[in-house]
Amino acid sequence: MNAKFKMPKFGRKLTGSGVMKELLLTTLATTISIVLTFGTAHFVEQRQAKQARRLMAMTIINDIDESIEKVRKILEEEEMEYTITKYMMENMDRIDSIGIDSLYYFMDYVTPSTYGENLEFKKNNESIFNSSQDTWRTLNDKKFLSNVQEFYNDRIFFEHRYKEHIYFQKPLTRDEEFQLVMNSNDLVDDESYRSTCRRLLQSLPVVCYTEYSRYRIEFYEGFLKKNVNLNEENKFLMNITEQDMKDFVNQTFRTIRPVKESELAGIWQSANSNDTYQETIDFHKDHTFAIHYVEYLSYYALLGKMIRRYSIAGRWAMEGDSLVYYVDRKSYKMAIDENGVSYHPKTANDVEDFKKRISRKPSVIEGMEKQHRIVLATNLDQSGTRLELMRTAKEAGHYRRIK
Repeated sequence: MNAKFKMPKFGRKLTGSGVMKELLLTTLATTISIVLTFGTAHFVEQRQAKQARRLMAMTIINDIDESIEKVRKILEEEEMEYTITKYMMENMDRIDSIGIDSLYYFMDYVTPSTYGENLEFKKNNESIFNSSQDTWRTLNDKKFLSNVQEFYNDRIFFEHRYKEHIYFQKPLTRDEEFQLVMNSNDLVDDESYRSTCRRLLQSLPVVCYTEYSRYRIEFYEGFLKKNVNLNEENKFLMNITEQDMKDFVNQTFRTIRPVKESELAGIWQSANSNDTYQETIDFHKDHTFAIHYVEYLSYYALLGKMIRRYSIAGRWAMEGDSLVYYVDRKSYKMAIDENGVSYHPKTANDVEDFKKRISRKPSVIEGMEKQHRIVLATNLDQSGTRLELMRTAKEAGHYRRIK
């Protein structure tokens, strides 16, 4: 059987020029499709590169801002403690009437135990910036890159001088501080504390260190002036606003919300709690609170661990989306539990000294008593069982509901 093939109607109507037109239309459509595909891909790639550049720039700018804030804090402490020390030097006959808090500030000023702790710059971003070629290619702005390199070099110089230069060395050495705190009765009560401060205020190393305060202040101010201006230029170069930086700092993938009064009542345990340390906060419905601490302390002369329990209480209130503590300074309680502890009679004196030391008021309690009113930003997770409390310029504390 002979079968005849019949062309569809639209095909039968095409002439030679019609076929050519069809071919041209097909080719044009294919070309447009390719252009759109690659053009769209190029557009997406360019957009992603721009976003990566902006994110990297804000990361570095924020790192510089945080370093500036650390130095600003050091400057504020220097100015405050210098003012207190100078006043005490000029009013030696009034030492007995000066508040004990001022004496604590003076002792911090001249002893090295906490010195340098607030200058621990984060080095991760600096390392990435200096070691990664991808970072340089991503940022791709010669002036911005130059500014950032200049800042990191300046920060290295600042840190070296802060830790090594003679004008920044505390007048008491660590050995002298150890003898003062651990091997004498010079700081056991307010009277001995005042007597010790009076003696130190007249010592030549303390006098010289205080006089060199002007040099330290000028050094801090010089660093701040230079690098605040430098980072403002960075923001201008990269077209980044203050609002952009705030959004960057506050960005989070968490689903959180401010806590409500009705959700706060209960007992919350700190994430820092472990086998040797527990911290809990008990928020009562009548707007009173109590913070409880338990420490399990080891000592070379002891078999077993001595337990120190202490607490402080007060009232709490929600002001806007912030939690406010009103600390009752007289509410502090402390007790030493020796149950389950034994020691050799020959070490009895050492154990008694150890008990005296741990019976002193902890610094965390002193900090609360000094401020009396403490404002904390609050966040609650989606489950309502995880609480975040954050003080200004401090790291957040995290708690979980246990009751």
